[in-house]
Amino acid sequence: MSKWVGYAVSVNCGEPLGCYQGTILEADGNTITLTKAFRNGFPYPKSQVTLNAADIKELKIIEVKHERAEQTHSTVSVTKNNKKCQRATVCENLQANPTSSGNQTNVNPASNTKSSNSRSAGSGPAPTRSKPIDIQGNRPNNRSNNNTAGSYGNSGTTPKGRGGYDKARRRNEACFGDAADPALDDDFDFEGNLALFDKRALWERMRHAHKPDLVRQADEAGAKLRHDENVLGGGGSGGSGRRAIRVPDELRGPLDYVTDDGIVVPSVVPALRRQIYDGLDRLGLAEVSRTLLARAAGDVALRLVGGGRRLEPRNAHQAPYAVALIGAHEWGAVGARCLRLLMSHGARGALHVCGGAGGGGGGALQQELDALALDGVQHVPLEQLPSPDIILLALYDLRADHDQDRYKSMLSWARVARAACVGIEPPGAGWGAWGVNCRAAVAGALPPAADASLGRLYLAAVAPPARLLRDLRLAYRPPFGAASVLALHPADRPDD
Repeated sequence: MSKWVGYAVSVNCGEPLGCYQGTILEADGNTITLTKAFRNGFPYPKSQVTLNAADIKELKIIEVKHERAEQTHSTVSVTKNNKKCQRATVCENLQANPTSSGNQTNVNPASNTKSSNSRSAGSGPAPTRSKPIDIQGNRPNNRSNNNTAGSYGNSGTTPKGRGGYDKARRRNEACFGDAADPALDDDFDFEGNLALFDKRALWERMRHAHKPDLVRQADEAGAKLRHDENVLGGGGSGGSGRRAIRVPDELRGPLDYVTDDGIVVPSVVPALRRQIYDGLDRLGLAEVSRTLLARAAGDVALRLVGGGRRLEPRNAHQAPYAVALIGAHEWGAVGARCLRLLMSHGARGALHVCGGAGGGGGGALQQELDALALDGVQHVPLEQLPSPDIILLALYDLRADHDQDRYKSMLSWARVARAACVGIEPPGAGWGAWGVNCRAAVAGALPPAADASLGRLYLAAVAPPARLLRDLRLAYRPPFGAASVLALHPADRPDD
């Protein structure tokens, strides 16, 4: 059977295989292998096709094997037809050159079937089969001539030398051979293909493409952190931060805190905090320290209600409502002063004092109530208070350290008000036993060991004199830096 290798044949296999045309590559008694094959008039997607003898219905020879070297290239000269447009098709060029029409019969596999039916298998040699045709026009070889294409998509110019033909052949095989197997019988897996596409990564690349490398790296590092975590190193809860404050062991609380800059701030017992405020009273600085504490609590409250987005002058119709629930003591005066500061930023305010407006509290509280009355803010019963955006809780008297059950009705109202609560100098145990969980708590000088129900603890700079702190046996270096209020994070107690 090897004598048939190299013959171009047409093989009819019936349905569903169809009709194949190609050159015999291998042949034995059971199979026949074709190369450069066409199936039903279209190029076969693979470089070879093997057919079983049992499937072959009819076999016709359409080109005999030549003893001489196979012609590697054929050229058809094209003359310009003035009646046509500048771009001539292959059929028009072949009609203008009838001498080359013998090669045309084998370009289209469908025409091979018709020509083979008009003659018998032994009626003599058939016309030679053409190789890929390159069209040579008499127009100049410019870019517009590239639109005139021969078979297999070759360009309109003849490749120069064997290297050019090999390049065109490799391009054709890459287009129609094994490398371009489309797997027509398989359904495309849309879900699997979509799963391979990382849309988030693509969006991040597009979003950071215009940024410098340093800024892009900082953004990528910050994207891995939560909103309450520090971007810069040095902080954390590992207890390895710097110690700016040292407290005697008998005055030290059970918790330690760490700032965003990694400075460790120890908690202290309530007795030490009372001694600090007593010393400020002796020095005549109590009023100043209460003002600084109210300012720090007001800054925290402004952040919780939206800050500049909510209190913008053009957004006056959405001004937040602040309600102060205060006790009749000096820390209640701090809560009233904080409410007045919020109103100076554009917030609306309401006030409820335990025991009524005349419940005592000294001159500081009465002075603040008189100042609020000038803005139309009076003591309001609990059932008449408006729905708030922020609640200021100034109910704990640090000096008296009395039980908070006396404020049960006020705490019950705060629990159902569905607003963010800010505790001003709260008790260390908080108000969690009454169902009130704060978003934040503000303490002055040194922090207490705050319960988790108080939320994030902030330390306010109330500016105690250094001499007062030394007299209380404290090694104190201010941890505030340029800030007036510091956020504290619980940390494991470091080794001294």
